[in-house]
Amino acid sequence: MVGAPSCVGAGSIFADLKDAAELNGVRRLIDEADVLIEGFRPGVTGLLHAMGDPDRPPAPPLNLVGDYGGGSLFAVVGVVAALLERHASGRGQVIDAAIVNGAPMLSHILWAMLGDGRWSDGRGDNIFDGSAPFYRTYECADGGYVAVGALEPAFFAELLRLLEIDPDTLGPQRERAGWPAMRDALSDKFREETRDHWARVFADSDACVTPVLTATEAIDDPHMRARNVFVDVDGIRQPASAPRFSRTPAAQPRPARVAPRSC
Repeated sequence: MVGAPSCVGAGSIFADLKDAAELNGVRRLIDEADVLIEGFRPGVTGLLHAMGDPDRPPAPPLNLVGDYGGGSLFAVVGVVAALLERHASGRGQVIDAAIVNGAPMLSHILWAMLGDGRWSDGRGDNIFDGSAPFYRTYECADGGYVAVGALEPAFFAELLRLLEIDPDTLGPQRERAGWPAMRDALSDKFREETRDHWARVFADSDACVTPVLTATEAIDDPHMRARNVFVDVDGIRQPASAPRFSRTPAAQPRPARVAPRSC
C-alpha cells in the first residue's frame, strides 16, 4: 500500500488477515492509502511452449516473464497511470493487470512474426529461442557458458573475427539451412577456452558476447559494483531500487516488520 498512516512508518509490514484485530488494522490502513494491491491465483499463457530445446520439455524462464514481467510490470504502470489520471478526474478506479494479458504484450514480436510467417510453432526453430547460432549460449572448456547476441551483421562479423573463424566457411548469417553447421563451428571454438578467457577476448568489442554469471558472481561484477546495483539490507545483498531519477532519489529496500495492532 502507498501512503500508509504515520503510526506504521515507511517500509513493509506483515499482518494475519485471519486475526480480527490485525484485519481491522489493515482496513484502517486502506482508508488512508492511495493504492491497494490484491493478488489472485495464476492462470496460463502460450509462451512456455516456445522456450527450450526441441527434444526436451519446455524450460521455465524462472518467474521473469509471468510474475514479474507480465504481472508486476504492468501492475506498476497501471497504478502510476491511474494516479496521474486521478489528478485530473478526482476519481479512483480498478486496474486489472492479469499475467495472461501482460505476458503476450512482452512477446509482441513473437505474435507479429507469427502473423507474417517468420515464426514457427516448433520449439527450437526460431531466431530468439536458441536455434540461431548467433543468438544462444555456448559451453566453454571449463563448463562455464557465454551468451551470444550478435543479431546485426556488423556484430556477427566481429564475433567471427575475434573467434578467428573465416566467414566464407559458414555461409550467409541468416540462411537457416546453414545454421546447424554454423552452431557446430561456434560450439567447437568456444569449447577451446574457458569462460573467463572469452570474457576477456570480447570485453571491449561490439560482438555482443558476455559471460553467463551465477547470482553470486553477478553481485561482485565490476559493472554491477560501479552502478551500485546491489545494496545491503540487514546483511543480505539485494537489488537496489530502479529506475533512478535525477532529482528524487528512490526509496531503498527495507526489512519487513509485523504490523502493530494499535494502528
